[in-house]
This record gives sequence, C-alpha cells and structure tokens, in this order.
Amino acid sequence: MSHALALLSFAILLLAGAVELWWGSSARLRQRRSAAHVEAQLTTGPSSPVNTVKASTTRGLETLPTDALLLRADLPTGLRVPVLVAAPCMALALAGWWRLHSAWAMPMVLGLLGCMVWLWLRSRIEQHRRRLLRQLPDFLDGMVRLTSIGNSLPMAFQSTAATVQSPLRTVLDRTLLSVRAGHDLDRALHLASRPYHLHEFELLHVVLGTGMRIGGRADQILQRMSDFMRDLAQARQELQATTSETRLSAWVLGLLPVAVAVGMTMFNPAFFKPMFTEPLGHRLLLIALALELTGGFILYRMTKSL
Repeated sequence: MSHALALLSFAILLLAGAVELWWGSSARLRQRRSAAHVEAQLTTGPSSPVNTVKASTTRGLETLPTDALLLRADLPTGLRVPVLVAAPCMALALAGWWRLHSAWAMPMVLGLLGCMVWLWLRSRIEQHRRRLLRQLPDFLDGMVRLTSIGNSLPMAFQSTAATVQSPLRTVLDRTLLSVRAGHDLDRALHLASRPYHLHEFELLHVVLGTGMRIGGRADQILQRMSDFMRDLAQARQELQATTSETRLSAWVLGLLPVAVAVGMTMFNPAFFKPMFTEPLGHRLLLIALALELTGGFILYRMTKSL
C-alpha cells in the first residue's frame, strides 16, 4: 500500500510539473506577442491608432483574481505557484487517508493545509505591503524635489521612478508602460496599483489627476502625504509592538487544539479511529469544528478591537 501511495504521489508531482511547463510556455508566448504588438504600435508613428494601443496595454494590466492575489504576495503570476502548492497538499491528504483508512481524513487535512497556505499568503501580503509603504514616502520626496524646481508631475514621476528599487519599482514600471501607451498618469497609476488594494496609491492617483488637470501646488500636497505616511507607519509600529503579546496569545489559543488533534491523529490513529468511522464520532467532529470556528472568530474580533 505504501509503494502504491508513493507512486501515486510521484505521478501527481510529474503531472503538476507537466501542466506547469505547458501552461508557462503558452503564457510566455502570449506575453511576448502582446509586448511585441504594443511596441510595434508605439513605434509606427502618428498614423497608428492610439486607442488600439491603450486597449492592448489595458488588457495587459488587467489581472485575474488569482494573479492579483499573487501580485499582492510578491509571487510570480500564472499557474506555477498554485500547482506547486496544490500538489504537496494533495499528496499529504492522500497520506492522511492511507494512514487513517478513512475518507474523512482528506477534507480535514486539506482544510488544515488550506488554512496554513492562507496564513502564509497573508504573511507575505503584509510583508510586501510594508515594503511598498516604506518606499513610498521617499519616492514622494523625490517627486517634491523635482517639481519644486519646475518639472512637471509626469516628468518628476518618470525621473524619480528610475531611482526606486523593487518592489515599488514594479508598480512604477507598470505605470510608465501604460503612460507610454497613451494613458494619463493618474489613470495609468490606478490601473497598475489596483491589484495591491492600497489606499495610499488611490490617494496618490487622485492628487496627480487633480494637479495635472486643475493645477495648484501639488508639491505641497505630496510633501504632506509623505510626512503623513511616515507618521502613520510609526504609529502602526508602536501599536503592533504594544499588542504583539495579545495577538500571539490569540494565535496560540486558536491553533493549539487543532495542532494537538492532528498530531495525536497522525501518531496514534487507533485512538482517533472511532471519530472517523462511527456516526457519533462524526457528530463530535462537527461539533468540535463548530466550536473551533466560533472560538477563532471571537479571538479575531477581540484582537481587531485593540
């Protein structure tokens, strides 16, 4: 049985790799064709239709929900990451089924692994968000310096973007690509930053649009935005340092029953086998799941209220 399970897991991994290679090659081919088409439209001269270039670039900046989630987590888009995550999860679910000799083990293992993957993605999203917000005030300061000596907002944006490092550089490069295709700067920034769901980018795109269409001292507004972002980041760090012990206690209380149950089930299957084979055990599992979800929700609301 163990040899058959190992062969099945190996076959699943090979199938996942083949799917990733096939999908990745076709996606790369479509990306090269789209980039070549946009470049050809940009270099054909005044006779080329600008609306066609705008539509092509807008389609290039449009992202699927999964791609937007991967962008927020600073991961490559496409099916590579989902396949690489799903294949080990399926293998572990099959191992749990073989270990417990019950089909109930598969949804439980998949649910636990799904929670772990969600926590991992949430951690990466939060880290990526912090890096973006840490770079944004310095970028605004660079724009303020250039606009205060007479440069226009688009010129200051383009010149300052050349000095920015990743990950903010990725957003700015996507913005400049859309600007070269004919979009206004504020619209281009809105399209490029939409997958990240950051209010700071929304505020910046409003300020840029107002400054280019109406005028005024946009450099002063950008300077105040930069100072406000730094003060807000410092306040968030102080709040997180103050509530870190409470949030860690909530995580431990929420995950400890699940970790203990899974560990005892995997190391001593005979002890938990009636829970998966008897009708009363099924009801107890459902009750335990409901209590765990209720307790997790209460702990979440308590930590959010701090």
